[in-house]
Formats: sequence, structure tokens, C-alpha cells
Amino acid sequence: MKKQLYLAIVNRLKNIPGADGESLFKHFDLWNQQVEFIEQETPFDTPAVFVEFLPLQWRTLGNRVQDADLTTRLHIVTEWNALTADNVPDEEQEQALEYLDIVDSVVAAMQNFAAPNTNAWMRKQTIPNHNHERYVDSVEEYVCRVVDNSANTPMVGMDGTVIVPEKQSVTIAPVVTKGND
Repeated sequence: MKKQLYLAIVNRLKNIPGADGESLFKHFDLWNQQVEFIEQETPFDTPAVFVEFLPLQWRTLGNRVQDADLTTRLHIVTEWNALTADNVPDEEQEQALEYLDIVDSVVAAMQNFAAPNTNAWMRKQTIPNHNHERYVDSVEEYVCRVVDNSANTPMVGMDGTVIVPEKQSVTIAPVVTKGND
């Protein structure tokens, strides 16, 4: 299931065009703290997107079908250019602030995105991470409901007859979160 989710996210983000008309992003991967250990990592081109799936707490719906509230973090890694102060030439400042436009393009692509077996993705929080010398790790966190029916295979009785029909449907309920009171 996570493989299909990862591939759906990558396919969605590959469709964001860069200035040259090609895909804006040069690298995609699963998150493994690549920016934290940059000296030990295999080099990657930027801008890059790393996908992190947070732990899931599954609920059983029946017939070996489960659902969970899935939280996914997209790490949008761009090179850091420190010329963002208002006293630098406009062209240099514009180039230095370009990473903010890149993050906005991800937000536009992912808001209300629906991957296979999920409902619409909603952004939950933004976590800017400037704690790296050469890179900015801009984290966009999304939440959605995911249904896993991969264990839902036909049950066969002792006599070889199917106990659970092969075709079943599952309705995906929207994620409901409580607001701060």
C-alpha cells in the first residue's frame, strides 16, 4: 500500500513544471534523514522531495479491511542562498527567495490530492528547517484517511468453497479533526 502511495505522490509532483518546462524536481526518494547526514549520503540534485510516512494506528473495519489516519511529510529540499536581506540587489534576492515559490507549488499540487485508497489530502502543518549549512528542508505535513484491503483475499472453507466473497466495497470516510476550543 505504501509503495502505491509513494508512487502516486511522485507522479503528482513530477507534473509541476520548472522554468525550462521540464519537471521542477530533480530527485525523489523516501525520507531517511538525508539532510541530517548529508556528508554520508549519496549526492542528490535539488530541488528534491523526500516522502516520510509517519506511524499509523490501524482500525479494523471487518472482513480483513483496516483504515487509519495517515500523516505524510513531504521534505522539500532546496539549496540555501543567504542573499534574502532587503539590502541585496533585487535579482539576487528574488533568486534567494525562489525556494518559497517551490514550496508553494507543492502545496498547490497536493491540496485535495487523493491517492489510491485515500480521501482528499489536507495540509496539517508547515515545518521550516533552516538548520543545515547548504540546504533548506521545508516540510509540508498532510493528513488523510487510508484504507488497506490488501489482506482481503477470499477465505476458503475446508470443502474449498469461498466463505468471504471476492468483491467487497469499502466507503472512505472523511477525516474529521477537532478544532482548538
